[in-house]
Amino acid sequence: MSKLDDLNDLELKKKLENLVEELKDIENERSFLFKQSGMHVSSSKIAAQMADFDTEAQTVTERIAECIEEIKHRGL
Repeated sequence: MSKLDDLNDLELKKKLENLVEELKDIENERSFLFKQSGMHVSSSKIAAQMADFDTEAQTVTERIAECIEEIKHRGL
């Protein structure tokens, strides 16, 4: 979280906004990809892609939590 310490208040809030948007994009991409009909993809490939999406979403969610914690710490 030390990198967040280097950001000013405005930059920190913008970072949080960007991370929330990134998480929405990940979720939309995942939803779009797995709702495709007529597309043949092996189940192992789908499972691997789902795991990748889940890992990426978890990482972004953790970064969001860190930003929120820093915002609370600053009393913003």
